[in-house]
Amino acid sequence: MSGIYFHIPFCKQLCHYCAFHKSISLQSTNDMLECFKMELELRKDYLDQKSVSTIYFGGGTPSVYQPDQIQMLVDECSKYWNIDADAEITLEANPDDLKKKYLEQLRNSSVNRLSVGIQSFHDEDLILMNRRHTGKEAYDTIKRAQDFGFDNISVDQIYGVPGLSMEKWVENLDLVYDLDIQHISSYHLMFDPNTVFSKKLEKGQLVELEEEESFNQFKYLIDSARENGFTHYEISNFCKDGYISKHNSSYWKQKQYLGIGPSAHSYNLTEREWNIAHNYKYMKAVQEGGEFSEKEDLNFFDRFNDLILTSLRTYWGLDLGLVKEQFGDDLYRHCEKKAAKYIQSKHIRKENNALILSDEGVFISNDIMSDFFYIEED
Repeated sequence: MSGIYFHIPFCKQLCHYCAFHKSISLQSTNDMLECFKMELELRKDYLDQKSVSTIYFGGGTPSVYQPDQIQMLVDECSKYWNIDADAEITLEANPDDLKKKYLEQLRNSSVNRLSVGIQSFHDEDLILMNRRHTGKEAYDTIKRAQDFGFDNISVDQIYGVPGLSMEKWVENLDLVYDLDIQHISSYHLMFDPNTVFSKKLEKGQLVELEEEESFNQFKYLIDSARENGFTHYEISNFCKDGYISKHNSSYWKQKQYLGIGPSAHSYNLTEREWNIAHNYKYMKAVQEGGEFSEKEDLNFFDRFNDLILTSLRTYWGLDLGLVKEQFGDDLYRHCEKKAAKYIQSKHIRKENNALILSDEGVFISNDIMSDFFYIEED
């Protein structure tokens, strides 16, 4: 199982919270497509498997491209890999891009999963975040996509937004559940450096939501999602039965993936690689045969810490048998020793020789994972 990720580095408008690499200049979108094709050919041997089970178009805003352009990239992938018959092919999209004509054309493409960036159904929150759509547009878009036959839809929701009351958060989630979608990705608002929100925070123009209020919103999300038939399978992700994101799961299950485009990351089990996070420099390097990425070889302990980071965040947890098999008795004992206090405090449960975070453990997951990391002594 391996996947391909395309980073589409274009947006029509910048969201005030977003720290991902992107540009609002759309002049080079066609040139970028050609560079994607060139990079695919250059890196056709990066994966040691010749079949691909997932393709994911992320960004940025992938829906700045038309469905036939997205399909062209899927077809380009098929030149170098066998795309599984049941491959999951996901397109991230803004609600206001998914008009009737766009959805009609998209339905005739290979895309079979939509990830729609709703974030909130309250217009005042959307204006604060500088989103391009209204709450009504978002709701109507999902209904329209379902009318066109899309039956694997994920929506994004953000909590911890300044001014977001519990009442509004409950209303947001009630609307999500009413839409009868298959997947929810929900994240706490982050004030990442060099974003509009972080600058406003520094100037006192925004006030962070109290930590207790954010905690209560996350707890309500977990409880209400479960009551509405969703499985909480990763810290920020919830799905109906059979609708786990296969692509994102490949990250958490230590599977290989190839990232195409500026700032995209790749992983082939022994090294991590990341492309230049600059559109012009990336395109120039690809076109002229220059270096467009950096890489890091992963040593024994890097790979162990990666396993901790990716496994403990999921509902299948850290497989102690796998730890013993791949990393030996010493790190197996290290994990058992670290787990003991968290099992006693009910932050972790041990089940089928796997360590799994409880709901309480999820709330302090960063601290737990950091505690499990193995740091080499100088």
